[in-house]
Amino acid sequence: MRTDTSDVAFRLFLALGDIWDSLHRAQIDPTSRGLHVTTEYLGGYTRYAAGPGSHPRLIVEWNESSRHLRVLRCEDWPGFDATISATVAAVRAEARTRGLIDMVDPAFVKACQEPAPIRRTVATAAVSPQRPVVARRA
Repeated sequence: MRTDTSDVAFRLFLALGDIWDSLHRAQIDPTSRGLHVTTEYLGGYTRYAAGPGSHPRLIVEWNESSRHLRVLRCEDWPGFDATISATVAAVRAEARTRGLIDMVDPAFVKACQEPAPIRRTVATAAVSPQRPVVARRA
């Protein structure tokens, strides 16, 4: 799993996080393919915590206006790309049957476009103990 906006699966994950609450309000269950996401709004940043269950393997904070990504936790997650792909497909199929595809697709189309440059920070204290990472800025 690459926690970087140059990775399409990661950008699709951020798009899913952005529309997650709206999907629940529309009675579309995005957890049906095993992805669980919580979002928390922290001033200019949005914190996304995600995992295949109740324990988040990925916690990032994203500021769209400054294009800054903070990686707080990034544990090994085999099948991350497949989980994101299956979730996007399930969400799109359900949105299509409910007549909401025009509300969902723009988020995914935007996620698939080339990203603008970002600033990335990895917080060492919160990274998985199996793979220590030195804090760095990109």
